[in-house]
Parts: sequence; C-alpha cells; structure tokens
Amino acid sequence: QEQVMQIAQVLANYSLGGADMLRRAMGKKKAEEMATQRDDFMAGASARGIDADQAGSIFDLMEKFAGYGFNKSHSAAYALVSYQTAWLKCHYPAHFMAAVLSADMQNTDKVVTLIEECRSMHIPLVVPSVNVGAYNFTVNKQREIVYGLGAIKGLGEGPVNSIIMARQQGGPFTSLLDFCQRVDARSLNKRALEALIRAGALDCLQPGDPDTARATLTASMADSLQAAEQASRNQAAGVLDMFGDISPVAETQQMRTVAAARPWTQRRRLSAEKETLGLYLSGHPIDEYLDELKYLTRDRLANVKPERESQMLAGLVVAMRTMKSKRGDTIAFLTLDDRSARLEVSLGGKEYEQYRELLKNDEILIVDCLVNIDDYSGSMRGRVKGLSTLQEARQQHVKSLSLTVNQQELPANFVSRLCAALEPYRMPETAANTSNNDYNTLQDMPSPSACPVFIHYSRTDISGEIALSRDWAVRLEQDLLQRLQEEFGKKNVVVNYRQATDYGN
Repeated sequence: QEQVMQIAQVLANYSLGGADMLRRAMGKKKAEEMATQRDDFMAGASARGIDADQAGSIFDLMEKFAGYGFNKSHSAAYALVSYQTAWLKCHYPAHFMAAVLSADMQNTDKVVTLIEECRSMHIPLVVPSVNVGAYNFTVNKQREIVYGLGAIKGLGEGPVNSIIMARQQGGPFTSLLDFCQRVDARSLNKRALEALIRAGALDCLQPGDPDTARATLTASMADSLQAAEQASRNQAAGVLDMFGDISPVAETQQMRTVAAARPWTQRRRLSAEKETLGLYLSGHPIDEYLDELKYLTRDRLANVKPERESQMLAGLVVAMRTMKSKRGDTIAFLTLDDRSARLEVSLGGKEYEQYRELLKNDEILIVDCLVNIDDYSGSMRGRVKGLSTLQEARQQHVKSLSLTVNQQELPANFVSRLCAALEPYRMPETAANTSNNDYNTLQDMPSPSACPVFIHYSRTDISGEIALSRDWAVRLEQDLLQRLQEEFGKKNVVVNYRQATDYGN
C-alpha cells in the first residue's frame, strides 16, 4: 500500500492526502470511485510528461494489486510462521493441536472443527475429567489430548481454578461428596456441577458405564451439595457435629440411595454432551441404530462406491447449506456422517421443496441417491432422489417388534408394565379390519403403519413365542423403543424388518 501511494506521488503528482484517498478507494473496490481516481491519475501523469498508454498500464497494475496485494515483509513473516507451525504439527501433532484448541476454546464452532481434525489425524482425545484436566487442553504421557475444562459451557475460569487448586492440595477426588466438600462452594454452584456431570467430567468419581455413572451422579447431586454446605457452615461456625465429619460409611449409604437410579439412554448422554461441549464426544448418535440401518441401507458410507443405480444410504446431518441456482431454484447440500465416513449429498430445487421440512441438523436421514465422483474435487458426492427420516423408514419396512423375557428375570408386574408401555402407541382401529386376532405369519400385518408385537418367553425347560392380538399392534416410534429398553433391557427389544441386506462392518 505504501508503494501504491509512492507511485501516485512520483508519477501522478498526488499529495500525501490524495495518495491516501487512492489507497482507500482501492481497499473499498468501488467502481465509481476508482473511475474518478483513474482520471485524476491520468491527468497527473500527463502533467509529468508520462505517456498515456504507459500511465494507463501502471494504473491497471495498481488496480489489479488492489484485488489482493500483499506486502513483501508480510509475506516473509507469514511464511516463517507457516513453516514453524507446519513443523510443530508434523513432529508434535498432539501438542500442536492442544495449543490450537486452547487458543479457540471459547469458540465452540471452531473447537468442533479442530476436534474433527484431531480425529482425522488419529490423535486420541480423553474426555474431560476433574482428576486430570486443566483449564486448557493438555497432552498426557500417552500423547493423548485431555479435554480442557474451560471449554465446558456453563463452567467459567473461577470454578475451574478452584477445582485445580483443591486437587493440587488434597490429591485426586474420590467421590462426588468428596468433590463437593473440597471445592470452594462459592465458585461451585448447582449449575456448574450439572455442566460437569453432563460433560462427563465427573465420570471418574462413579464406577460403572457412563450412562449409569451420570444418572447416579445426577440423582445424588442435591444431597451431596447439601451435605457439603452443612459441613462448611459447621466448620465456619466452629460447631462440632455430634456424629463428627461425614464419614465414608455415611457416604456409602448416601450412594446406595441412588444406586437404583435409571441409567441414561445413549441419546440423552450424547445430547447432554452436545449442549455442554458443542459436539458428541463419547459416541455417535447413529451408533444405537446401526443394527437397524443394516436392514434399511445398502452399506456404510466408508464403503460406498459410485454406481449407475441409486443407493440407499443413511447418516446424521452434521452440516447443511443452501444456495440459489441459475434458474432461481433453491438447492441444498447436506453433509451426512455415519461415524465411518462423511458424504455430501445435494438436493435439486424440486427435491428441496419436497423434503425441506425434514432437513435439520442432527437428524438421521435415509437417502436414496446416485453416487458419483465430483470432477472438481475428486471426491464422491450424492444426488438425492428420495429422502425419509428413520421413523418413516421404520414404518415402511418394519415386520414386527420382538420382546425377549425369561422366567428368572420376569418381574411380578410384567403384564401391567408392558400394557402401560404399549398403550400410548396402540392402533386399536386395526382390529376392525378383521375378525381374526391371530397372526398366521410374521408378515401378516394389519396395516403398513401398524407393527405387531411378539414376546419370546423362555424358562429352563421350554421356550416359545407369544403373538399379541391385533388390538395391541403399535405405532413404532423411538419413544416406545426407548421406554421398552428402559423397562426390560436394551438387548431384549428387537425391531424385525421385512428384508435384510449385507452391511459393512
């Protein structure tokens, strides 16, 4: 820019102020203003005895430079920084990515992008933990990136510093009650504690799988906070409780009161992580549907190959954008993710208008699309011909719903619990379609949208299958499956489909 101003002064007799106006005009890229500046430049150059063609060529060069000119010293500085960061990323990838994540940890969208970069670089990521985490992202001895506690939404720098200080003074935390007692209560309120639980940062304080641990921690949170506050008040007032401090026995008894807490569902756990961290960290929403999707789709996205015929594929919508075509139609581009790979698919104007209500981020979609190689990028892309939600695909292809129970695990109130679970989703009108309430085959369904229910019952000496009457055919929805899984166990609830295809591992 300084060189542009000097050219204008020497060749076209510009004043310093006039040269600065030319610089600003180039920066704004306004055609009318640049046209006025060209006339002034040509007049000034002519007064200096410079050929008009040569002056015009020089101005054209300056105008082209304004498209994006770069100072030579800036180029050298940025080249040096680029070399340094590329060297660090190559030789110390975990440390480099931890530093970059820490620099942008308050920008959730940026963190999500960088986490994806870590995964593509095969750098392991450790979930947040109050026993090992720092405010920033760090690297442990195993060269894994430890999630920064400061990146948890709803948890400020004050609470994180209090947690780290308490850990440094007294060692690792052993339980939720121990954590609440040792961390400064003035900085650790209920909202911050909830954020830690939802992000998984307190999983280390509770044995069991993450879903059970977070359910138990949530159930015991109020009692733990109350007990810690009472102990803090007693200590501040110099009052000695007649039973002494809260003992490990009392703590164990307290934890037993919440031992029966119903474990979270995977959907709830991942949703909580998305709210507090901005991304799914401990799993992928599509994981719990993989067994079903193998009956509804052709293959996993990682195994997709271009073909002339359309293919049924499934994925979670992780990105979406729209644009106007030359004809004025709105076309959409969706990025689908099934944990094995990602694929961008497009919807033309007609398809976009037909399916626009279904296009939502974090929605699992089943798409019928043509897959080919994009000439520009060299990667695969899909062109959508048809589209449906997982719920719609279930209703179109479901054959039956099976529930497996055995005598040893059968609760006394099994029938009433089953009726309560099925009742909101019954389709009793189908009973009027026929006088026969028995199923001759699994395919003998009352209607495409009504799903028959079967119970596989077994005991030590015999097993059999019980078909519920047509009056108990149900509308198959995710909420129903979730309730049945919570009541009778996830492995005991199976959705059967009409056809099966080979599916990638």
